[in-house]
Amino acid sequence: MSAYSDEVRDLVLGTLWSQWAEFGLSGWERHHQDVALDLEALIICTARLGHRDTRLRTEALDWCVSYGRLASAIRLKRLTDQADPIVQGAVREFSATVNANSHLSWPGAGSPVRFVATGRSAAPSLERPALIQLRLRSLWGVSARAEVLRVMLREVDRFMGISEIATSAAYGKDAVAEALESLQLGGMLDAATSANQRVFRLRNRQALEDVVGRQPAGAPDWPTVLPIMAGILEATDVVETSAIARAADVQRHWRQWQPDLIRLGVITGALATGLDFIRDYESFTLTALRTWAGQPQPIASL
Repeated sequence: MSAYSDEVRDLVLGTLWSQWAEFGLSGWERHHQDVALDLEALIICTARLGHRDTRLRTEALDWCVSYGRLASAIRLKRLTDQADPIVQGAVREFSATVNANSHLSWPGAGSPVRFVATGRSAAPSLERPALIQLRLRSLWGVSARAEVLRVMLREVDRFMGISEIATSAAYGKDAVAEALESLQLGGMLDAATSANQRVFRLRNRQALEDVVGRQPAGAPDWPTVLPIMAGILEATDVVETSAIARAADVQRHWRQWQPDLIRLGVITGALATGLDFIRDYESFTLTALRTWAGQPQPIASL
C-alpha cells in the first residue's frame, strides 16, 4: 500500500507540475508539450491538492497573480460549481488569495491565505502547442467564442449541437448560442438543422489552423480527468484497516468515477470482485495515471 500510495502521489502531483510548467511556472519536467491543456481545470485541481505540495500551491498562486487575467472567471466558476463543497472551499480560498494580491476579481472568493510572491513565474509562451486555449483567447478574447473554437478544433469536422458544445466549453448555452451565431455570421462556421435543432461545424479547419498555429497531438478532457486523478490520490488516505474494509471503501470511489471512465473510453468492462478487486484497481489506476502523466504507456482498457 505504501509503495502504491507513493507512486500515485508522485504521478498526480507530477502531472500538475508538468502542466503548470507549460504555462510558465518554475518547474523542471515537461511531459505535456504536445497535449492541449485546460487552465481553469488545472487551477481547480491545484487548489484542491495544494495542501499536499505547498511549493506547488505557492508557485501556482504566483503565476495566477501575474497572469491570471488569461483565465476565464466564468469557466472557473462553472467548473467549481460542479465540484463538491470541500473542493469549492479550496477554490474560494485560492481565488481570494489571487484577488487580494492582484487586480483580478475571480468570483466566489472566500478568505485569502498569507502569500509572498516568489517572482519565479514566466509569461506563457503562446506558441507552445499545449497552450492552444490561450492562443485562441489572445485572438478572440477570454470569451465563449474562444472556447467554442477550441472545442470544434478537436472534432473531426462533424456537426455539433449547442448543448454539446456548451458542456464541453463549460459556458452557458445562451452565451454559446450567441458565440456560434456570431462565428457563423463571420464565415467561420457552417450551420444546419438536424432533428429540429441548429448544429454547427468549422467551415474551413485549415484556415483556422493557419491562424492559430500547430495543433497539439492530443486533447484530453482535463475537467473530467483531473478530478479523477485527484480522487485516486485522495483514496490512498484510507486508515490502515482490513483488506475487506479497504476494498469496500475504494469500491465506493470507483463507482463514482466509473461513468466518466466509460465515457472517456478508458474502461469497457468490470474489475474483479472480492479481495481481487484491490489488485485490479491498483494495476488499472497506476496505468491510467502514468498515461495521463505523460509517460509512454497506453491505458489498458478493461
